[in-house]
Amino acid sequence: MGWAITLALALLSWLALYLSRRCSRQALELAAAAILIALAGYAWQGHPDMAGRPVTNARAIPQAQ
Repeated sequence: MGWAITLALALLSWLALYLSRRCSRQALELAAAAILIALAGYAWQGHPDMAGRPVTNARAIPQAQ
C-alpha cells in the first residue's frame, strides 16, 4: 500500500507541473529526474510494510554496578 501512495503522489506532482503549462520541457525533465531519484531513495531505504519497533543501543545505556 505504501508504494501505491508514493507512486500516486509522484505522478500527481509531475502531472500538476505538466498541466500548469508554466514549466518548460527542460524543467519537466528535471522534475521527472528528481522524482525518480526520490523514488529510488525510497526503494533503497524505505520499508513501509515493516512494523515499527523502538530499539535501544545496549552500549549507550550505563550499566548499574
